[in-house]
Amino acid sequence: MNVLFLLVLIYSTQALPDGAPTSVCDTMTPFHGSGIPFQRSLPPYAVVTRLQNDVVQVSIGSALGIQFQGFMVQGRTLDGDILGTFQLPGGIPAHTIDCNRAGDTVTHNKANKTDQLDFIWVPPAGYEGDVVFNSTIAQDYSHFWVGITSPPVRIRRRSVSVDSFYEGCGVTKYCYGAPIDCVFNENCKVAVAVTSVGDAFDFELKANGNPVWVGVGLSDDAKMGDDSVVECVKDNGRISAFMSWTGTNPYRATRLDDPQQGIILLNASSKGDELYCKVRRNTVTNIKGNVFDLRRNSFHVLVASGSELKPNSVGFHNLEFLASPDPQVLSPNSQTLFNENPQVDTTTPPYFSPPATNAASTEFDPFYEGCDYYKLCFGHPRGCEKTRNCKAVTAITVTGDKYDFEMKADGNAGWVGVGLSDDSKMGDDSVIECVKDGNRLRTYMSWTNNRPYGATRLNNPQLGIELLNSSMIDDSIYCKVRRNVVTNVNGVIFDLARDSYHVLVASGSQVKQNGVGYHDLVFSASGDKRALSDTSEVKAASKLLIHLHGAFMLVAWIGTTSIGVLLARYFRQTWVGSTLMGKDIWFAWHRIFMVSTWLLTMAAFVIIFVELKAWSLEKNPHAILGTVTTILCLFQPIGAYFRPHPGTTYRPLFNWAHWLAGNAAHIIGIVAIFFAVRLTKAELPEEVDYILVAYVIVHVVTHLILSLLYCVSEKSSDSRVSSFPMKDLGGTGRNSLYNERSLDARFSSSRKVILGLYIVIIVILVVALVLITIYAPKWPFVNA
Repeated sequence: MNVLFLLVLIYSTQALPDGAPTSVCDTMTPFHGSGIPFQRSLPPYAVVTRLQNDVVQVSIGSALGIQFQGFMVQGRTLDGDILGTFQLPGGIPAHTIDCNRAGDTVTHNKANKTDQLDFIWVPPAGYEGDVVFNSTIAQDYSHFWVGITSPPVRIRRRSVSVDSFYEGCGVTKYCYGAPIDCVFNENCKVAVAVTSVGDAFDFELKANGNPVWVGVGLSDDAKMGDDSVVECVKDNGRISAFMSWTGTNPYRATRLDDPQQGIILLNASSKGDELYCKVRRNTVTNIKGNVFDLRRNSFHVLVASGSELKPNSVGFHNLEFLASPDPQVLSPNSQTLFNENPQVDTTTPPYFSPPATNAASTEFDPFYEGCDYYKLCFGHPRGCEKTRNCKAVTAITVTGDKYDFEMKADGNAGWVGVGLSDDSKMGDDSVIECVKDGNRLRTYMSWTNNRPYGATRLNNPQLGIELLNSSMIDDSIYCKVRRNVVTNVNGVIFDLARDSYHVLVASGSQVKQNGVGYHDLVFSASGDKRALSDTSEVKAASKLLIHLHGAFMLVAWIGTTSIGVLLARYFRQTWVGSTLMGKDIWFAWHRIFMVSTWLLTMAAFVIIFVELKAWSLEKNPHAILGTVTTILCLFQPIGAYFRPHPGTTYRPLFNWAHWLAGNAAHIIGIVAIFFAVRLTKAELPEEVDYILVAYVIVHVVTHLILSLLYCVSEKSSDSRVSSFPMKDLGGTGRNSLYNERSLDARFSSSRKVILGLYIVIIVILVVALVLITIYAPKWPFVNA
């Protein structure tokens, strides 16, 4: 890459204190005094970028809080060509210069010390590719660093908005409209777009439905009354702008004595059924003794439109009216990426890590840009934030005195949510929901109950939150929600700046009438409490007990039970004359395998209740089937201990009961394992079904072959050998019919070979299943 850099010229009579000249656009090397060289040490500054819709937010600053006096920034291709243009928020001590085209470079105004500066960079229309932001940043006249670059940013071809009114919403201007979510969908019936321009603010107002007036109010609450209003009015073919004040008793808007106080109409039009105005308003105005400072204060934004006018006033807002639920900052959506040195009472804890080079992803997804860098990311399955393939994920970013929660879920989810908890379990948690409602998305605040488990929306479901953005693309849903730093939820104070939380992320396919359904798609919790401004990697909570439960059950019901059942059914007349621990070989090994099954099953059953501490809420029969299996397994050795002696009347009844309970437990256990593949907590890949099917085929085929061998043996033998003995089995566990025989039944060698092959296959399948369970959701031998 041809690295060309930028220039900082610093306060000094020789240092061009008003910024860099165009003569250094190509070399970007400052000339200070007699050619003071740039610093070759590691720079204390960084260039941080954030892709927002079709533009890039560029921030320069120091993670160490070191101030700087001068700078120059350019966007360049990897070949070194300058491209794009910069947009500067009002009041920023910077200006653009023209190197190759208008506004493609930004530099300082005066050589005054500053901590951080944010700019908006707009790519040229039709450009697609990587962009690197190069900078030279000067701490003072003698100390400056050249060639401070950002990581490459992948730019996709800019989309062309159907309505230019919405271009830059949420990035370079604040937008709000009715109905809810209309700004994202670009179909508002009434809307306002506010842009900071130097020492003033431009208000663009638009309304549809043949209105004769449209207005925007700034209020201390979300209701009309004691508000400052900018009106755009169409009267007798002429469009005018007025300042008015809404009274409380009666409710109505009354124009000021000087109705143009602090405003000027820049542009207006009436086209079809649409009314549009662009009005410039002073940053500070004194209305009725109330000071409105648009840069320092936040306001509830009220938008309204109507079809009637009154003398010296507008009529009732009979077309549209909507108020923002929370106070809004009217300056553009500026993301604070750097912080000053730590302060004791800061509301935004100063966690920041220097830029790191991340491996390129095979598929570009802007959601993951900045993870572990300037935003906290946590998703499911484990490690998906790095591979960028999460089924559900949240990203949390500090934005001044607010926190932005981005959440996304795939798999045709009906909802996705992020919770803040004192532990890694659901219950008594504050949750933000992003919920699909028809062809749009809505956001709500809810509270998870402990017993019974479930999420209940608050009486004010928009308490402390505001939906900034949302989208539904293919099978993915996405919401970006801004949350207040401090909220009181169900009597519990959630202070996001001062406290730490376990982060919970979940998604589900079902949405109820006034809430969300069970998290049947994804549920994951962070292992440790985390300050939400700490952007280092988040580890998921340990699932050791879940993995142990699965591994124990797999070994028990696919491994030891299968072999034990085979020995008891087909190998009674094998290894005749040989004993182990004083018992026939088949009986001794049968008992070893079945005792192992009992121990593993009981341990697994206890482990899962220790982990869940409650009955599973998943709509999956696994829990019921597993419990039935465990109960049957529990009584098998107890019944065997009290079994009647051979030859007694009740011995055949015991044999039948023992056979029936054992086979029922085995079959139900295998079915329960099949259902376990669909459990959210298990995180097992669907390919496990194929391994289970392979086991069933091997098990059934082995039984058929061994049964066939016994049938042939019975027909060719003077004494029939029952392949399904339910009568007296002899005093030492050997069938009394064979007491006089000292040799194995026919085909014993074949049976031994088949048993050996069966055991080898079963061991391979069990090992594969256990490895997949332990390493879930990743295959053990494949890099996910």
